[in-house]
Amino acid sequence: MIKFSFTIFFLLVLSLRSNSMSIKGPVLTRYDPCAIGVLYFDKITDKVWQGVVNIGMYHNVQHVEIEVAFKRQTIIYGASVNSTISAQNQWHDFTIKPKGELPKIYNFYILINENNPENIPTVTKLKLNNVTLCDETIKLSQTIASLNVTKENESKTYSHICGRRSLDHAELTSLRTDSKTGDWPWHVAIMIEDPVTKNIRYQCGGNIISKTAILTAGHCLFSNGIAIPANKITVHAGVTYLKDLTQAGRQTFTPKKTILHPAYNHSAATSDLAIIIVNQITFTEYVQPICIWGPVYDKTALFGKEAVVVGFGTTEQDRLSDTLRTTNIMVQNDATCLAFAQHLYKPLLNEFTFCAGYGPNAGINPRNGDSGGGLVVPTMQTDFKISWFLRGVLSKCGVNRPNTPCDPNYYVVYTDVGPHYSWIYHNSGLFYRSNIVS
Repeated sequence: MIKFSFTIFFLLVLSLRSNSMSIKGPVLTRYDPCAIGVLYFDKITDKVWQGVVNIGMYHNVQHVEIEVAFKRQTIIYGASVNSTISAQNQWHDFTIKPKGELPKIYNFYILINENNPENIPTVTKLKLNNVTLCDETIKLSQTIASLNVTKENESKTYSHICGRRSLDHAELTSLRTDSKTGDWPWHVAIMIEDPVTKNIRYQCGGNIISKTAILTAGHCLFSNGIAIPANKITVHAGVTYLKDLTQAGRQTFTPKKTILHPAYNHSAATSDLAIIIVNQITFTEYVQPICIWGPVYDKTALFGKEAVVVGFGTTEQDRLSDTLRTTNIMVQNDATCLAFAQHLYKPLLNEFTFCAGYGPNAGINPRNGDSGGGLVVPTMQTDFKISWFLRGVLSKCGVNRPNTPCDPNYYVVYTDVGPHYSWIYHNSGLFYRSNIVS
């Protein structure tokens, strides 16, 4: 975390006792049938949803025919380009044919029937150019057990698909709100025994990356400049409410050891990383690993794109909360952050770091207590499904004067995990395998 006064900046070394990030604005709800990236629906009002078709992922496509069936009666009342839309089966099944030059992103708009108690445009079948991408059979196959891809002859290793969630939590996602258990199953809460008071308190967030490893920020392993011994740390996985010690899916670990990045510097964000090694984590509906971005790490491709962050940091009311919250955030060009506060961001931004946020007056940002948490991006895979990748670990946040909490109007700085891909893999017991089930 960063504090500054004139040309001097100070590091908040996480004497943090606050829990959940600053969020302003309405809840954003997205429905992804079968957790695929080709088609998703964004909620506009209680009864209106926007369907978004990612036509741009297909190359040299001359025409598109979309066949979509809904669980309940639905009305499609418009599209972003001239289209032929026909309805069958008493307004349950639709065929959509865009006309003219195909856009990269095609939108259509639906009205939920008043008799739909779920208020969700639940899809039972989706075909694109006669290729089935989602139906009830595909949904039934998307189980937690299916993510275990260990082969019979791999007695000494364990193979698991990363970055995918239980379908119960993958199809319907809400941002700018409290998280439900299982929504972000790789996020953990890191608790410590304060070296001065001896009290147990919340310290940081972290990210499950293997059966035995959690990636967090390097500065999370210090309190008031003192290194925290591994036996004074507790990691809680599968938790969205810190005070509920009996929450379904909760797993608790005392680390075996911690590994601080060899290039760690408390005043920089370049290598602000650490790995916590624990005994074997059990992957369940509530606890899953995140994929690691890399080894390619050109950050310019991120500029202007939205990502998702979660954490137990300070709220917009500057009050304590023990609930995990989630929001989206925009990755910014370095020039944007430098123009905002050059003296603050110039020492921190380089090819190994990036900044993110919506800027002044947005009120949407990680704050105190969110350090170590991940900036994650959804990435389309060749099976048309979305896998989530960890791209950054929260390192620094800005304040407008010393000894005050992180200001949600400032941009935050992340350590890019891409440049550290090899170090992370080497120290986490990971062996690369394609993220796609063969």
